[in-house]
Amino acid sequence: MKTRKRFILAKIESTYGVDAVPTVANDSVLTTQLSRTIYEGNTVERNLDQSTLGLDEQINTGPYATISFGVEIAGAGTAGDAPPWGYLLRGSGFAETVDAGVSVEYDPASDEYDSLTIHYWSDGERQIITGCRGTVQFMMNAGTLPMMMFTFTGLYQRPTSETIVTPDPDAFLVPLPVNKRNTPTCTLDSYEAVMQALDVDFANDVTYQNFVNLEEVFLVDRAPAGSVTLLAPRIGTKDLFSLMESDTGVIKSAFQLVHGTVAGNIITLDAPKAQLSGITETDINGELGYQSNLRLLPDLGDDELKITVA
Repeated sequence: MKTRKRFILAKIESTYGVDAVPTVANDSVLTTQLSRTIYEGNTVERNLDQSTLGLDEQINTGPYATISFGVEIAGAGTAGDAPPWGYLLRGSGFAETVDAGVSVEYDPASDEYDSLTIHYWSDGERQIITGCRGTVQFMMNAGTLPMMMFTFTGLYQRPTSETIVTPDPDAFLVPLPVNKRNTPTCTLDSYEAVMQALDVDFANDVTYQNFVNLEEVFLVDRAPAGSVTLLAPRIGTKDLFSLMESDTGVIKSAFQLVHGTVAGNIITLDAPKAQLSGITETDINGELGYQSNLRLLPDLGDDELKITVA
């Protein structure tokens, strides 16, 4: 079996844990760095009394599967259409709002989470993983392709041998690299920052639970945070230290990053109340840079990070 011959199909479930039956025509996902843990879970040992030395059997008390992969960030091609990766965000604790013909917005949710069925294909074998919920990390680094890294946990089913199918991920656009031409806006507290790198982990707390009459993957909390690396401005231009210092009061600043310039392929990340936490000097090709931790705090609630596709 070839490791390169692998792909996934994914689809929103109408009923939790029931196979949504994704199809190659509508639900193929264009991934990178795809991997899975086929069978895991909490285990117990029997610890039997014996007349000889040796191990006892180990029993999995609640099997589940995990799957991780990257997806390039690009738009839908038409403003107001959901991007082909939108349902992956819905399975990661985001709610989707469509403004027809204008934009699609993804905001954090605190309840009524969607779930996904994921079919993992590996060279003629398929594992169906239902009830998937997960988390996502956003990486927007200059000179690279913008990326989301997803990790999903779902209900275990044994892989089976199947007639191989051919995926059809044509809905995924070729991404634009992060640079001055393609990424026209990066502002922090109204300052037009020169950004080298942004890494934001939505950090959902994902738990698998298996009780009598209940088996489900829950999202129980989140702690969105990350880091941002900027060319260091002179204090007279922008005093980043005043934003960072929390001993005399916490400063919360609006952060925005816009990637893309053509309608249908513009992605905006908005954090209305970002807190800088610490600054470390770093060398950026001979120029002084500052790397700071970035904590994304809620404003009115369920608004720590908004992703808009227009």
